[in-house]
Amino acid sequence: METTQIETKTRKLHSDGTYDPNHEFIQPYYLETLQKKEYQEIQEYISNLSDSDYKFNERTEFSHYDGYEDKTIEKYRSCKIHYPKERTILPCIGRHYFHYLNKKFWKYDLEDVFEFQLIKYDIGGNYNWHCDYGTAERPGLIRKLSMSIQLTPPEEYHGGELQVVDYGNRTITIPTHLGTVVVFDSKLPHKVWPVAWGQRISLVGWANGPRFR
Repeated sequence: METTQIETKTRKLHSDGTYDPNHEFIQPYYLETLQKKEYQEIQEYISNLSDSDYKFNERTEFSHYDGYEDKTIEKYRSCKIHYPKERTILPCIGRHYFHYLNKKFWKYDLEDVFEFQLIKYDIGGNYNWHCDYGTAERPGLIRKLSMSIQLTPPEEYHGGELQVVDYGNRTITIPTHLGTVVVFDSKLPHKVWPVAWGQRISLVGWANGPRFR
């Protein structure tokens, strides 16, 4: 599996090392890192949750029929999900990084409508290839940007890698450093590999806005 660090500088567009100054290349994903205070606030929030605060049902674990290959993929997604309330620390931090990276790079037209989930992947927990792009919970809006924040030290679990397929059809493994924030285009296919041992916790979210025209 390929692991890459996200570059935020302009890429050269031509083989001779030149680029068109009138063309702004936007990467499909960008990385940031949580501030120490943000991570501590999130961990304090998580430490106050009980098992009953995480949901595990037909919405969080399901199989999927693949019509192209004519087969059913068992446990297409398997995880436990906590839905944080609107004004708690998780949505506040998530919004900050959505706004910051969108303003810096994509400049998408977004509404102040976000969705956030705290996801816990135990052994076997996974989410197979999928895209987030599509209608949002509020009618008339779509998911435009997606987010994942790494909240578990990588030495505490094995497996559970988040992968995305970039615009060049390359499969990229997102770094697992503690506090890594990745925001990416919701149209990108992505996957969370099964956790082999330990437990992986991440905060995921979606930024919504009017349909592209």
